[in-house]
Amino acid sequence: MSLAELSHILQYSSGITDKRTGFRAAPSAGATYPIEVYPAINNVEGLTRGIYRYLVASHELELVREGDFRHEMALAALGEQMIVQANVVLVLSAVFQRTQHRYRDRGQRYVLLEAGHIAQNTCLVATSMGLGACAIGAFYDTDFNHVMGVNSREESVLYLVAVGKI
Repeated sequence: MSLAELSHILQYSSGITDKRTGFRAAPSAGATYPIEVYPAINNVEGLTRGIYRYLVASHELELVREGDFRHEMALAALGEQMIVQANVVLVLSAVFQRTQHRYRDRGQRYVLLEAGHIAQNTCLVATSMGLGACAIGAFYDTDFNHVMGVNSREESVLYLVAVGKI
């Protein structure tokens, strides 16, 4: 997969689509944007294997952890081999407080909906580009949070989308 293809996927799944307002490709309750997107790079031209964080405001990637995490991630996802084979796995995590601060108990529902919107956008964009996409919701929360290096008290992995050349 090319870096340009990954850039396109990130832009139109969760990136800023209206620079004037800062609104993004996926709706967010109260524009609280609780979802963090971590591309786990397996095979993208010009990028080192590792876990990156998508910096939406600047449309850039920040390296979080360098290395090959395919097998560790697959193990945490009940042995799902799509994670090993994909060019990139978009790991969607949530910082629930961003939304729950405003919407209290109902905020959790809004966060889950937003993750679904981003995953759907990813699948639609990938398909339009002739790429394969597979949404994955089956994984051990604690194990996957550990692989990603997120503190589960503040942030937790919700959903995965494996994307790659068919």
